[in-house]
Amino acid sequence: MNKRHAVYLISAVLVTALAVFMNETETPSATFSTQFLENNSTIITEEITENPGASIPDSLRSDLASSLAGTHHGVQLKSRHQQLIITASLKDLFDYYLSAAGEESTEEINQRVKKELAGQLQTEALAQAIDIWNSYLTYKRELVEFDQQYPAYSSQPEKREQLIILQQRQLALIALQDQIMGASIAEIIFKFDRQLDGYTLEKAELLASDLNAEQIQQRLINLSAQLPIDTILSVQRNEQQKALVEINQQEGLSVQQKFQQREQQVGAVAASRLQELDEKRAIWKGRIIDFKQEQQQLQQAGLANEEYKVSLDKLYTQHFSQGEQLRARALTTNHE
Repeated sequence: MNKRHAVYLISAVLVTALAVFMNETETPSATFSTQFLENNSTIITEEITENPGASIPDSLRSDLASSLAGTHHGVQLKSRHQQLIITASLKDLFDYYLSAAGEESTEEINQRVKKELAGQLQTEALAQAIDIWNSYLTYKRELVEFDQQYPAYSSQPEKREQLIILQQRQLALIALQDQIMGASIAEIIFKFDRQLDGYTLEKAELLASDLNAEQIQQRLINLSAQLPIDTILSVQRNEQQKALVEINQQEGLSVQQKFQQREQQVGAVAASRLQELDEKRAIWKGRIIDFKQEQQQLQQAGLANEEYKVSLDKLYTQHFSQGEQLRARALTTNHE
């Protein structure tokens, strides 16, 4: 049985920024008509029975990027009368494949997503899904410039001023999403992220207020009680992730001490997996160091440019499998 590969991206910036202050409803669905693309007509929200033809081709469950091996996005797309039913799970599917960035090129990821969409949808519904995917890629590219224009951190020392900056950033982010995706689609695609970001900002506002500790605690409880269960679980995961990061940053911990602290956060099974991951990362780091040493020798050999490139390609082949080479090149390219 495949495991779902959960990806949580958008709210990470706000959740991290909240550290500065700290030293249910169902997911909507909608029918996407071609007229929406032409004149922004209203999207119709309705309940849809599962499409029995929306199966996932077996051929797409193999040959994944190494970081996705043994996982599956778990998303089944649906259509009605050849019109795509838009749900937030569409973004989950996109983010699943985008999480392999660094191991695979953008074009490789693009082709994977389009094959996945073609395996589940047909005709107009497929074209609509691809259009949303292309818009989502545009949004991701625009985020790079957006983060430069609206950084999550500033030199403002006052909590209140920092909070205002974060609030302005969130409003600008929603405007960017609406502009690129269309307001109706963005409301569905980013609903979960907006709920989580809204909660994060309200929490930050409480922590920056003049209320006493007891009043703040009670209002935080009331605030959490208003959240959908999925958002509550995500908040818990973010807090858990923050604790794990702090454990990793502690210096001088023995392997056993690190395991015990992780076990308190996530349990023995997950702590064991994290320990295995530490070991794999250490091995990978050692391989990169060995490669760089040989790469440096190659650079000092006085080879002609073309001969150097051929020799370097051979060196990558000797040290890394085909699936590892893209990641290795990304980590070592500044040394070439």
